[in-house]
Amino acid sequence: MHGTVKGRSDAGEGVVAGRPTLRRLPSVIIPGAAVLLAFAAGAVLIALAGVSPLRAYADLLRGAFGSKNNIAETLVKTTPLLLAGLGMALAYRGRIMNIGAQGQILLGAVGATYVGLYMGQWWPPAGIPMAILAGFLLGALWAGIAGVLKLKFGASELITTLMLNYIAIQLVSYLIGGPWKDPKSVNPFTALITPGARLPVLVPGTRLHAGIIVALLATLALWYVFRHTVYGFQLAVAGANVKAAAYSGIRTGRLILGTMLLSGGLAGLAGACELAGLHYRLLDGISATYGYTAIAIALLGKGRPFGVLAAAFLFAALTVGGDGMQQTARVPVQVIMIIEGLVLLFLLGSEFFQARRRVAERKAQEA
Repeated sequence: MHGTVKGRSDAGEGVVAGRPTLRRLPSVIIPGAAVLLAFAAGAVLIALAGVSPLRAYADLLRGAFGSKNNIAETLVKTTPLLLAGLGMALAYRGRIMNIGAQGQILLGAVGATYVGLYMGQWWPPAGIPMAILAGFLLGALWAGIAGVLKLKFGASELITTLMLNYIAIQLVSYLIGGPWKDPKSVNPFTALITPGARLPVLVPGTRLHAGIIVALLATLALWYVFRHTVYGFQLAVAGANVKAAAYSGIRTGRLILGTMLLSGGLAGLAGACELAGLHYRLLDGISATYGYTAIAIALLGKGRPFGVLAAAFLFAALTVGGDGMQQTARVPVQVIMIIEGLVLLFLLGSEFFQARRRVAERKAQEA
């Protein structure tokens, strides 16, 4: 081996030609740089609109954190983004292309609605747990369809989960305009669910509900699964090389199906919490664009639960603060959407250059 390439040091730091390798940098550096670059590009767009970027970003911060109600709204938005993002992070860890969170959120809302309309009065103390469980199970079932199609017929989960999103949208439209439509209204939505199936409000005078607790507990649970369970280890091995995992005795088929079920279940929890904690009825647009944003959140969080938590909070703050920025600084809210897209674009660009750097390092070590 040539002298310009050194092996690992005792601390485990890879060095090539006397320089730290890019992949040995702290894991927050790349996502952080992507966020900063996106905000810098956003500042240029704001300046072109004739507004001071400093004033606009100050208004954004005030819109997201300037009052008790604003902070509560940021946490309200964080809840579905975090739960759906955790579901995508779970699939991300196993290199499974689940992009069906949008449909899985809707099915989770359907499950919670069914409990709230037809089962929540059976035994009031069980209303909330039943609504949450129903949301998880229906979200898992919806993702499980794609998992079964992949295992039995080799169908790409990228395509099947995407198509299932559209089926879920039409299913919700059918329910709220047909058998579940509120008979007292001409608008397409269901009646209000029973109070016994509604998540309690945590801060009086705001919309902050107990769904944020569910989301934080899910974050801790997924961190524990990744770090301290056999399933978490097997998922990481399969994500690195599924053939090697199969050769080592891991039942990859069962692992893939289980991961799809859990991933969809977490997204289903997002829908259940939105329904039972915020809207109290099933209606069009209840999932907003949370399912698609969750993909970016999982990537920004590098598939790590606490990274996903930080990314979900950032995107929620951008959404809530963007509304305030539009009202006070007269900056189009589309600028926030552009910033969110640029974050993902810069992040994917960094992944590309990291991959090229790793290939170059491997060739240098083999020389």
